[in-house]
Order: sequence, then structure tokens, then C-alpha cells
Amino acid sequence: MEQDKAPPGEDKALVSVRTMEVAFGLLIVAVGIVVVWDSIKVGAGWEPGLGPGSGYFPFYIGLFIIGSGAVSTIAALLPGSKAYGDAPFVTRSKFKSVLQVFIPTAIYVLLMEYIGLYAAAALYIAGFMIVNGKYPVVKTLPYVIILPVLLFVLFERWFLISLPKGPIEAMLGL
Repeated sequence: MEQDKAPPGEDKALVSVRTMEVAFGLLIVAVGIVVVWDSIKVGAGWEPGLGPGSGYFPFYIGLFIIGSGAVSTIAALLPGSKAYGDAPFVTRSKFKSVLQVFIPTAIYVLLMEYIGLYAAAALYIAGFMIVNGKYPVVKTLPYVIILPVLLFVLFERWFLISLPKGPIEAMLGL
């Protein structure tokens, strides 16, 4: 693909595999701590005459999660591990490709709240076709008009599922 060809020097690693292994291991430990904390709040002990409290089982699952995250983190830090060294997790050019999809998708999700799903979908499709696909506006317009209408008919009329609508749909009485 044309966008995968990066100029010399731009294809430097942004982060190493080892760094991501450690970060993910610590994230797993944090999730385990939250599970244990919440289990203690709801009662992780054994209730005399009743049996285990409602947090008993989740408490031990949380400990298991903490342990597995800790083992993963320590393994990534040990010399000789697969994650040891400077192997690139993601390069600048590949991360740029990820951002070219992530940023428009995040904007689409935000716009959906204010202008509704169908209008946001039209802008999303137009943006991808014009900016990423380099299609002329004339070739983009049929898709921008037809696809949101098809989505509306499919979900609102056939499946009878109401999706988020914005001011345009309200103006049209839909």
C-alpha cells in the first residue's frame, strides 16, 4: 500500500515490545486490584452460618488476576524473555495508519451524540472516501446519500430498532 511506505528515518519504533508487555502486565495487576478492592467492600469473607460472602469468589479471582499480571510483568523484565530488547511494537508509519482510522472513528462517535447516527455516518463515509481513499466528491456523494438511507430503512423500518437521531431527522419528522 502506498501509505505504508515511510520516508527514511520516519519508520522508527515508537515503543518496544518489552515496554508494552510491562505496561499491559501492570494494567492487568490494576484490574485485579480493583476486583479485590470491590470484593472486600461487598464482603469477601466467610459469613458464619451463611457461607461465603458475595465477594468471596471474586476476591480470589482478583488475586489470580493480580498474580498473572505480576508474572507477566516480571517475565517481560527478565533477561532472555521474548519481550526483552528493543524489538519494535509499533513503528511511526504503522501508528500513523492506526491514527488515520482511529481519529475519524472517534469524531464519528462524538458527532453521533449531537447530529445523530445517520448524519454522522454520512460525514464519516464522506471523510474516509475523500481523505483516505482520495475519491472525488462526485463519486462519494451517492454513497454518502444512499448508505445512511439504507441503514435507516434497515434498522428503523425492518428491524424496528430505534437508533440515535439528531436534529436533521427531527426536522424531517423521522
